[in-house]
Amino acid sequence: MTDSQAFIPDYSRQVRLSAVGPEGQARLGLSRVLVIGAGGLGCPALTYLAGAGIGHIGIVDGDVLEASNLHRQTLYDAADVGKRKVELAAARLRALNPTVSITTIGHTLAAEDILPLFAEYDLVLECTDDMRSRYLCNDAAVLTGTPVVYASVYQYEGQLHLYQPTADAPCLRCMWPVEPDPAQLGSCAVSGVLGPVPGVLGTMQANEALKILLGLGSKLEHDLLLMDLLDMDIRRIGTGHAGHDCHAQARQGLERRRASEALEQAFPSLQAAVLAGYRLVDLRESDEIEGDPLDAAALWIPSGDIARHAASFAHGRWLLICARGARSRHSAEWLRRHGYRNVFSLRDGWIGLRTRTSPAA
Repeated sequence: MTDSQAFIPDYSRQVRLSAVGPEGQARLGLSRVLVIGAGGLGCPALTYLAGAGIGHIGIVDGDVLEASNLHRQTLYDAADVGKRKVELAAARLRALNPTVSITTIGHTLAAEDILPLFAEYDLVLECTDDMRSRYLCNDAAVLTGTPVVYASVYQYEGQLHLYQPTADAPCLRCMWPVEPDPAQLGSCAVSGVLGPVPGVLGTMQANEALKILLGLGSKLEHDLLLMDLLDMDIRRIGTGHAGHDCHAQARQGLERRRASEALEQAFPSLQAAVLAGYRLVDLRESDEIEGDPLDAAALWIPSGDIARHAASFAHGRWLLICARGARSRHSAEWLRRHGYRNVFSLRDGWIGLRTRTSPAA
C-alpha cells in the first residue's frame, strides 16, 4: 500500500456474526470508549477495541514505560522504555487501524475534570488496577449514567465486574462501602504478576465492552467474576442489588476526593520542595526504595507505620512520598484527621514526578 492509498479496514470476520452484521459494525463505528490505564489490562483492551473498529477511543495514562512493564504490556517494545505510554499506545493503535480517532490524556484524572470527561463517552474501561481510580470512576459513572467495566489482577488471579446505570444495579460502594487503605492492597510492583493474567482480564474487558455496545447484553450486571488462572478455576459471586442511594454516595465520594486532592502538592523536583520548606518522608517499602531511590534526603516511615510515628509530624511542614501518590494521600488524610495540619502528599508520587520531568514527557 502506498502513502496515497487510504486504508480500508476489513471487518468481514465479525460482520459475519448474525449479532453484528453491517448495522452492528456501523454502531461500533459511532461509539466512543474511554480506556483509563494503558498498562497490562489496557494494552489488550485497547488493541481489540481498535481492531473492532470503535470510532473514537480515549486513552488516559500518566506513566512512562519501564522495562519491568514489558513482560505483560504487549503494545510496547524495548526501544520504548522511558517514553510516555499514552503516546506510544496511540501510535500503535493508529498503526493498527488508521480509521480510529484517538484522544490522549497524559495525566491521572481528578475529581474536578472527571464528570465532563465521562459525559463525552458511551462506555469506560477502568484498567488501572488502582482502587482509588476505581472509586473515582464509580462515582463519575453513577452521576453521569456511564457504564464501566472494571478488572483487577493479583499474581495469578483476576476479577471482572461491570457497573450498568440501571435503577437496581449495585455500584462499587454498594459492595465495598469503605475505600480501602492503599497500603493494605497488593500491586504488580509489590506482589508480582504472571504476564498473561492481565492480558486475559483486559481481553475480557474489551469483550464485555463490545457486547454492551452491540446491544448483546452482559451477564455481569449483578455478578463479580473471579478467575484463578493457576488452577483454572472460575467462579461467579452474586453482588445483589443497589443497597443505598448510589447518587448520594457518589456525590459524597466526589466531595471527599476534592478535599483529598487539596492536600496534594506538585513540584518540579524534590529539591524544589525542600527549598519551599517541606521536610520529605518516604512511605515506600524497603525493596521499592532499593530499586528506585529518591534523589533527595528523606525520613523513612513505611506507610503501614504512619500511626506509630504520628507525633513526628507535630512541627514543621511535611511532604509525604510514595510510588504513585495513593498511599501518601491516604496517610496525609489520616494525619489531618488526627490534628496534624501541615502534612501534604506529593501529587502522583515519585514515579509521577519523574514522569513529568523526564525528557519524553
